Amino acid sequence: MEIRQLEYFLVLCNELHFTKAAEKLNITQPTLSHQIKVLENELGIPLFDRLGKKIAITDAGKILHEQCTYIFRAIDNTSNQIIELKELKAGKLVIGTLPGELTNLVSDYLLDYHLEYPDLQICINSSDDLLKQFKDNKIDFAISYKQEYFDYEDEQLQIIPLFTEELLFVAHSEHPLLAFEKIAFQDVLELPLILFPTIHQCRKVIDSAARKEKLHVKPKIETASVQAIFKLVEQNVGATIISKTLCNQYKTNTICELPIYNPQLNREIVLLYRKDKFINFAAKAFIRLMVEGLEEAGFSIPEKSQQLIQSLIKSQ
Repeated sequence: MEIRQLEYFLVLCNELHFTKAAEKLNITQPTLSHQIKVLENELGIPLFDRLGKKIAITDAGKILHEQCTYIFRAIDNTSNQIIELKELKAGKLVIGTLPGELTNLVSDYLLDYHLEYPDLQICINSSDDLLKQFKDNKIDFAISYKQEYFDYEDEQLQIIPLFTEELLFVAHSEHPLLAFEKIAFQDVLELPLILFPTIHQCRKVIDSAARKEKLHVKPKIETASVQAIFKLVEQNVGATIISKTLCNQYKTNTICELPIYNPQLNREIVLLYRKDKFINFAAKAFIRLMVEGLEEAGFSIPEKSQQLIQSLIKSQ
């Protein structure tokens, strides 16, 4: 069994068509057919069912496909480590984030990172499906909210909590409820609200809390623009519920905030990476810089998380 045969096999699994796969591999269709046949003969079992011009992967083929994925990931990890040893600080970093505040959070550290490591390439890949980004091996690590759809054991993802962020009630400074020290969630929902759309992560926290309390969320205005939300609040069109991070970034002298209780609205920001993927120098450098920046900004990172991060950064 040769690496070349396994490469041919993986491309054919993706295309499920001999001619298309051969074109992608820049070889002839008979050559591809012959190599797959040799591979099947070596294993003593068909890897594909031939259905006229169409093909389908057999159960044996699915097993080989899964193992090939691990084999080529190991080869990539080995190559990355060798390249890093040769080039030291040269490399490329791709960070996955959910669209919205987390993209802004990560972007805040780009300038400092570039100034410290000008030879390193960096890309922020914003996606609503970070799990797929990990599956496709398109990102080195990700900054996300802790979400139930991540199957950490099956996907071999390591999760490290960074900090817990509170969602606040934000309104014009003349709003009568700002006279109190805090405001009940139910009372907030009875007000004219300007909120993110339902697909936004901040809104998902609000909607989830409302469902648990058997309450209804009926915003007066929905917009994906954080600038528009704060401008409308500043004009006293309505109030909003928004993260503390965004509140610190966008609030003005005419805007004030209050904590929400019963329930308090929180979300946990986490660092994610594959346990079976080599974390390169570029990734370790950014993680170190980001964690230092968060601590300087007053975010409380759990001690256990600090230990895991230090262990990751120092690992060879």
